[in-house]
Amino acid sequence: MEKHLIIGTAGHIDHGKTSLVKMLTGIDCDTHKEEKQRGITINLGFAWADLPGGHTAGIIDVPGHKDFISTMIGGASGIDMVLLVIAADCGIMPQTLEHLQIVTSLGIQKGVVALSRADLADEELLLMAEAEITDLLEDTPLKGSPVIAVSSLTGTGKKALLEALARVAAEIPSRDPGPLFRMYIDRIFTVKGFGSVVTGTVINGRLKAGEELFILPGNTGSIKVRSLERHHKPAAEVVAGDRAAINLTGLKREDFDRGMILCSKPLDPCVMMDAEISLFQHAPSLPVWFHAMFIAGTFECQVKVHLLNHDSVKGGETALVQIHLGKPAVLLAKDRFILRNTAEDETIGGGTVLETNPLHHRKRSENLILELDRLREGLMGTASLRELIHQELKKEFAPMTPEELAARLHVTSDEVLRETAEDHPGFLVYRDGEVLLLVNTHCDARHRSTLLKALAGYHEKNPLSAGGMQVQELAGKTGLAKHPRGKSWLSMLLQKMQQEGKTDTFQDTWILAGHTVQIDPKTTAEIEWLENELLAYGDQKPSLAELEEKAAEKKISRAQIKSYLNRLSDEGRIAYCQGDFLHTTILNRYRELLLQKLSVNPQGMDINTFKELIPGSKKFRALLVDFLEAEKSIRLETGHETETRLYIHQKKL
Repeated sequence: MEKHLIIGTAGHIDHGKTSLVKMLTGIDCDTHKEEKQRGITINLGFAWADLPGGHTAGIIDVPGHKDFISTMIGGASGIDMVLLVIAADCGIMPQTLEHLQIVTSLGIQKGVVALSRADLADEELLLMAEAEITDLLEDTPLKGSPVIAVSSLTGTGKKALLEALARVAAEIPSRDPGPLFRMYIDRIFTVKGFGSVVTGTVINGRLKAGEELFILPGNTGSIKVRSLERHHKPAAEVVAGDRAAINLTGLKREDFDRGMILCSKPLDPCVMMDAEISLFQHAPSLPVWFHAMFIAGTFECQVKVHLLNHDSVKGGETALVQIHLGKPAVLLAKDRFILRNTAEDETIGGGTVLETNPLHHRKRSENLILELDRLREGLMGTASLRELIHQELKKEFAPMTPEELAARLHVTSDEVLRETAEDHPGFLVYRDGEVLLLVNTHCDARHRSTLLKALAGYHEKNPLSAGGMQVQELAGKTGLAKHPRGKSWLSMLLQKMQQEGKTDTFQDTWILAGHTVQIDPKTTAEIEWLENELLAYGDQKPSLAELEEKAAEKKISRAQIKSYLNRLSDEGRIAYCQGDFLHTTILNRYRELLLQKLSVNPQGMDINTFKELIPGSKKFRALLVDFLEAEKSIRLETGHETETRLYIHQKKL
């Protein structure tokens, strides 16, 4: 299977990078008039080479001049290996060191060193140069890289260099493209009869002709891919690691600014991020707040950097920081970036994005540093996706589905499910049949505490009630009623707390585990008095106002009356319907009488017959009908053309 690899050149100005690329590929990357006149590379150049073993690698020729470092960084972003070019007759120079530090900061782990202009050096000078290069690479990821002496003028070393590139390329694992397509745009131009064409290195994902893309940040809507090229040849598809030229319909030149990115879905821009930075050895000491130029791919802007775990940082040190961007960028966790000083004449370090759009860290707390350390370790290690899931759940502070997390993290839901199969210190997994929800541990703990306090408060206010609060009431107390999955997760949480012995159920309500009602003799007597008063109403509608007036004479408060009524309801001695109540003895008596008559009369009963059967006041009969309709014992039919009649409910037949 063919690998999709990008090789990027690096090295000091005039060390022969462009001539070397031309020797390897036959393509002259200095195509612009000014480049020809000045003899230096200003813009990125692109070529491709057939490597021994059958693979084809794209080659990006980057400028070495210090004035074009940002262009070099844009070209180096997304490459798989570096071709470090050092002239044998000059040796290591300032841009050699700067380029090496940049490619190291961008996470490039593999490379080959081309000792160029070998025809200008004798054997002794070549040996000295090789020794110097070996020392230079000793403490870098490129330690042990092949060093090949070459001459673009004579062609010496061409075969050996191609073979070395092929050997190193074979060591590089194939990229996992992932589901999200991303590509920084490094050039945009118009082709007559075709429209806008953009070029760049595909960072993630894959793309086919006919698909839609978004140019970000921006709100221009989707644009369509008309056709694709890879290595100047038409292609049905481009994938991560390819140099691509994309012909787009719907893109206007004025819609584009350097630093924009093409993406297969609209992503939110960020103006703030948490990151880890590493300063180069020569960098000056920097205070807790400092300004810098930020470069990621082709995006660059001024930033303010806030040190989070140090009061200052100096060359060779790393730090956790919060970066405030001068303009919006579209970045993802694990993206690499470079920092230059504000004069833009010195590269001071690089870093990795840990989290985009975090909370503004106004205070540097110990817990904040622990969280960021854990996130950093997760991103750099095998548990990176689990840590990203943890961070998203921490930001949301509410239950989320695997599908929602997958969309946020630009992975598949299956990947999220695999990473959440085991417990994690930062989040919990709730399952109920086909429903799976994930929630941050702090969110879980806070809602548990709120639930327990709410139930305890209810029991305190209703000491005579054996019941508690319904799910809907608890959803309101916790704020979960407003969340689309709030009630679903709340039910799972209550059930889990029940399994843990913290909650229990009574009828259709939730109570604290072990909740019991303790009633003293005086209260028992007052409840009995109230029940007798309710029975005394007989076939009249009970009046709460009358009961409260009579209770006041016995020094029983309104709150106590409400509590006693709830107690009688818990014990099944009274029934409620839309705020009204009846003693169950009375309700049962008239229900039995009415159903007995209706059961032998399928034509139903008219109102006059109902009045004759049920004594008492009109309000009482209306109340009785409300109760029996609510419990589906009877049904009432009314209409303009027909008289009102009562029928036995179907389930009672």
